[in-house]
Amino acid sequence: MNYLKQCIKEISTPDILACAADTPLAEAARRMVLAGCGSIVVQDEAGRPLGIWTEADALALDRLDGAAGARPVGEAMNAPLVVLPHDLPVSEAVALFRNRDLRHALVEQAGQICGVVSLTDIVLSQGSEAFLSVRRVVADRAAPLCLLGAQAAPEQALAMMRRQGATALAVRFDNGDYGILTLRDLLRLLAEGRAPATLAEACSWPLLGVRDGSSLLQARQLILQHKIRHLAVYDADGGLLQLLGFCDIIQMVEQEFLHELHSALRERDDALLRSRHSLLLADKVFESTLEGILITDGNGVIQMVNPAFSRITGYGSEEALGKTPALLKSGKQSPDFYRQLWQSLKENGLWQGEVVNRRKGGLLYTEHLSITAIRDADGACLHYVAVFSDITQRKQSEERLHFLANHDALTGLPNRTLFLERLQEAIERAQPARSQFALLFVDLDRFKLVNDTLGHHAGDELLVRIASVLLRYAPQHSTVARLSGDEFILLLPVVERVTQVAALAQQLLDGVTEQSGLTGHELFISASIGISMYPEDGVSADALLVNSDSAMYQAKERGKNNFQFYTADMNARAMERLKLEYSLHRALAQEELEVWYQPKVELATRRIVGAEALLRWRHPELGLMVPGKFIPIAEDSSLMVPIGEWVLDTACRDWAQWRAMGLEPGRIAVNVSGRQLKYGGFAATVARTLLQHGLDSGELELEITESVAMDEDCGMVEALQRLRELGVYLSIDDFGTGYSSLSYLKRLPVRGLKIDRSFIMDLHQDGDDAAITSAIISIGRSLGLELVAEGVELESQRAFLLRQGCRLGQGYLFSKPLPRAEFEALLAARA
Repeated sequence: MNYLKQCIKEISTPDILACAADTPLAEAARRMVLAGCGSIVVQDEAGRPLGIWTEADALALDRLDGAAGARPVGEAMNAPLVVLPHDLPVSEAVALFRNRDLRHALVEQAGQICGVVSLTDIVLSQGSEAFLSVRRVVADRAAPLCLLGAQAAPEQALAMMRRQGATALAVRFDNGDYGILTLRDLLRLLAEGRAPATLAEACSWPLLGVRDGSSLLQARQLILQHKIRHLAVYDADGGLLQLLGFCDIIQMVEQEFLHELHSALRERDDALLRSRHSLLLADKVFESTLEGILITDGNGVIQMVNPAFSRITGYGSEEALGKTPALLKSGKQSPDFYRQLWQSLKENGLWQGEVVNRRKGGLLYTEHLSITAIRDADGACLHYVAVFSDITQRKQSEERLHFLANHDALTGLPNRTLFLERLQEAIERAQPARSQFALLFVDLDRFKLVNDTLGHHAGDELLVRIASVLLRYAPQHSTVARLSGDEFILLLPVVERVTQVAALAQQLLDGVTEQSGLTGHELFISASIGISMYPEDGVSADALLVNSDSAMYQAKERGKNNFQFYTADMNARAMERLKLEYSLHRALAQEELEVWYQPKVELATRRIVGAEALLRWRHPELGLMVPGKFIPIAEDSSLMVPIGEWVLDTACRDWAQWRAMGLEPGRIAVNVSGRQLKYGGFAATVARTLLQHGLDSGELELEITESVAMDEDCGMVEALQRLRELGVYLSIDDFGTGYSSLSYLKRLPVRGLKIDRSFIMDLHQDGDDAAITSAIISIGRSLGLELVAEGVELESQRAFLLRQGCRLGQGYLFSKPLPRAEFEALLAARA
């Protein structure tokens, strides 16, 4: 409701607490305590008001015993009492209360008292939340703090409160706690007719409070929630700075409210003077002055704004006039939004809804906006009137309530409710595509010991730290939630490999163990993690949760500080692969990798014309490992680039040494992965390596697998072309096993093809393999490519290949892969 039109009766309290003039003060106090009221109206025999006695008047008493309580209330009341007409506008009542320094007044209608109104009622009726939310509690450290010890006499407290004009007094107990003695406590003591010996018996405790710098809205909500009249203001160390009463809050609101009210009235009068040329516009603009209003012409150009527009948006009238409402656009609404808005205005002459706009300072705010088209008698649009109110606080409150309903109050993580929603969404996404995802159930080890020994505060601090660790390591689009107590869970919505999950689990364990310092104590923190995979370990949310929980307990049974997959076989495979990956990271530094060589020969003469460099890993525990065991791991863990460069460097170094020894090794072939080719500097790396070892580029052959060579999307042709420009011999490895495009093959800058061993091994007894091999040889020769058959093990295979026109071969018929020393001996023997 518009406060300028609101009447005083509408905000008054109809229930009036009253008593006769001869009523004892103790009885009057008892009635006020029972009613929870701070004042009582004193009436004569006919019910006419004589005056008012408030709880603040109790301070005038020297004592609170039976003798003081027997005194008639008529002797202690304040008179006369102001009576206001029921239809007095609130705006006039504000000025009256202010000018006459009133706190209470009676409301009269038709000669009868119909209610009582206080300055608090007037201020609270004007939407003070907006002021309270932006104003902060700032302790006045220069103001005296009314404070006594718990053993002091109540008379000392009365004297101090009278002397300082205080409505409450803080009481300090010997153990460092605080209590409070308020006017309401004085009423209670007066009503009971007793004078306790010490303040400890008279005061209320504990003393609730807020931190210095909290919002006034938070302070008022705490006062209303606990039905109290005063709060303590504490510093960061828990020291008492000041007592903050409800009257103090009201006084702050009064100052802000009266300032805003006077500004609004003054700005309204100015606007009315400027708008005398159009009564229609004046009536529309100032119908509701606390809402922002702007008026445009029929083309949307702003002609007038009201003061509330400037207060809300930050733009003065001189900055807005002549512009369009696009001045406030935030970019949060799509073009379709504005198209529908204008369509509604043109068809219906009206639009309303919520819009996110931007203030002059750049801050976003949410407004509820109503736009009305003003038309002339012929239906032509003359003006658009937009009326809006800032609802940012309300939206934030709604969002905060929604957040609290779905998140853990301590850590801010999603709670069980929100997590189950996201888990169900993940299941629904994964079902059609039959894709995988994982749940990682994280439980802290010996968390109960931390709580029991260091206290719940330390336990809470630990939980917050663990939450931050999980968030730090959680991949993008994953969900970390706190289920309860020390139980956390992580939803990994996209899983390509089981090793990915295992690696993440190990990262989480390492991150948790780093949290050692806690509230001044040194302790070791660890966790146990159970992992369930969708769909292998369950297709429902309940099943996945139960199975991840079971796996977590299995991890605890196996010594804690580890992770376990729910499926035993999956767990074993993941652990084995993870162990290999960790070992592979150290293999280069510990010189566990070796380069072996397998000769390439002329099929007709068996003369060595070159060799292929083959990688081997001499694992300290597992022995000699062939590439098929560890190359896929190297590809997944991004180790392929450094390993590939090491193989290239080692092979070129060995080749240069053999040539210096007078041996004739021919051309050295090195396998290259797609990851190396996509690495921007590979051609430069090859050139640098050749130069370093003094090799001619024609002595180096790079073998690229067929699937990599046929990848048109990664710029493979350009990468191969740069290598060809160096003079390096390029060939396609494992030809015939992929999906070859002959037209694309023709564009590749390659000079050789290797026929895959899968066609060679059975060509002597399988007609299909023989036919495929013949076709590959024919294609290669027609394209002018040199052919090498790998996997030649039988004399009959060699003879077949020679008949078909294949000149070179490689296989056990000539030599198996040899370590460096043995291959060197073979070269020397052949020489």
